[in-house]
Amino acid sequence: MLTKPLHAFGSGEAERRQDSPERLGSPPDLVSPRTLQRYADGKLHFGHDLIAVEESVRVRIQDHSEMVFARTPGDDLNLIAGHLFSQSMICKPKDILSMSYQARNHSLVDVVLKSPKIIRRIYPFPRPMRLEPQQIFEFKKLFEKRQRLFKNTGATHAAALISAEGELVSFGEDVGRHNAFDKAVGRALMEGSLANVAIAMLSSRLALELATKAATANIPILCGFAAATSSGIEFAENNNITLIGRIRDNTLVVYANGWRLRR
Repeated sequence: MLTKPLHAFGSGEAERRQDSPERLGSPPDLVSPRTLQRYADGKLHFGHDLIAVEESVRVRIQDHSEMVFARTPGDDLNLIAGHLFSQSMICKPKDILSMSYQARNHSLVDVVLKSPKIIRRIYPFPRPMRLEPQQIFEFKKLFEKRQRLFKNTGATHAAALISAEGELVSFGEDVGRHNAFDKAVGRALMEGSLANVAIAMLSSRLALELATKAATANIPILCGFAAATSSGIEFAENNNITLIGRIRDNTLVVYANGWRLRR
């Protein structure tokens, strides 16, 4: 866990800095080796496997109810910033005045915001964009190469944010699908690159809450490997989001606003 507080994300270097455990202290354990039994060839066998670590972190913000995240340890700054952004509690890094762990309790984070009330934002209309379907399959390959924790455990979700030019802007991986998206959004927000994002690719199903996060971040194309839900599709249709799911090696399903795909 982080070994010293995160202070004053107000200007300059603080906005550009990535205060991850790898930089401020020893990295957290993301996997836990375990002995388990596996059934194969008609028999139970003892063997070893790597299990994804899941731990809770509590977040206290003045004038707001306490938040609890069951998450993959590490990258907590981006997770919290992304979640606050998705809840319209911040617009930019400067809205976070301070963020620090309790000295003797690294599962408790205190956050002070410039404006603790809900912020009403008006988003610019997404710039015109068209995408070749074949590009999505290339993004999938890039995505899967980055899923290192999933390859070891099979228990995590991931989210990739991609620019209109096809460049990977940010990536988040976590045991929670919402957390993975928040980590990716939070990293792009803190690095000042969120405005460059045109595509969000997720490993999880395309549900309403995730479509809402895409709209909040002004991302016009939301795609993923799993299927969409009815409420996710309806939200995408009503909010001009191109929704694409069930991405495989050479097939996909378009649920809403397919006009952004070139035929």
